[in-house]
Amino acid sequence: MSTWVNNGRTIGYSSEGSGTPILAFHGTTQSANAWAQVQQACSVDLQWVTFEFPGSGESDMPTAPLVLDDVVADAVALMKHLGHDHFHVVGYSLGAVAALRCAANFPDAVITVTSLCGWSQTDARMKVTFDLWRRLIAIDRELFMRYALADGYTAAGLEVLEPMLDAVVAMSATAVQPGSDAQLELDIRIDIEASLGLISSPCLVIGGIEDRWVDISKSRHIAATVTGATLLELPAGHLVIGELATEVAAALSAHVA
Repeated sequence: MSTWVNNGRTIGYSSEGSGTPILAFHGTTQSANAWAQVQQACSVDLQWVTFEFPGSGESDMPTAPLVLDDVVADAVALMKHLGHDHFHVVGYSLGAVAALRCAANFPDAVITVTSLCGWSQTDARMKVTFDLWRRLIAIDRELFMRYALADGYTAAGLEVLEPMLDAVVAMSATAVQPGSDAQLELDIRIDIEASLGLISSPCLVIGGIEDRWVDISKSRHIAATVTGATLLELPAGHLVIGELATEVAAALSAHVA
């Protein structure tokens, strides 16, 4: 892991591989290693720069409500600091929202954009869900992870995890990042609907058909609104980044190639 200071904010990030650079945004509660399985399964030579949201990994804890445009601007500034004026961008969950906003705000820098389980507007059900996450994390991180695995995976995925569920819950709970509450507060007020029409980079939208947190209709809406976007629906829940990492990697590899 590495750090860089921009406008007084310490930004954590990882940089691995070679080839064309790709800026990766992780999801809520996660850190840079969230993309590890997908990264390892990619068939294209890429330099992965995974940006960490405030409160995740090596990034500073936020001292005020997160501003999405500030997060995106910091990520693009990081890429330029690393010598990357043009790059692919990919994001998962809240990171997908950031990736889409990045493509809208910095069209000259973004080669392609990929949204994995993203959305453009937080609806009432999502607000209740994200509020539940905040409350569960505050009470007991293992309780939160037990709920997250039960609701985030498919039944088939849980069958694989069931023999080692307690160990997975305990291990995953330790990975819940200290800035999760601030990230969830941002989740609750997401509205980038106006940005979708500004995206000109080739756009791949991937959604989970069994996603209970970000309904597949959200991905379908993004794909229908962004000009020329491609939609891929996978038989997975929201935790598709772990459950079907190979399939996500194959789709991403084809898109950036």
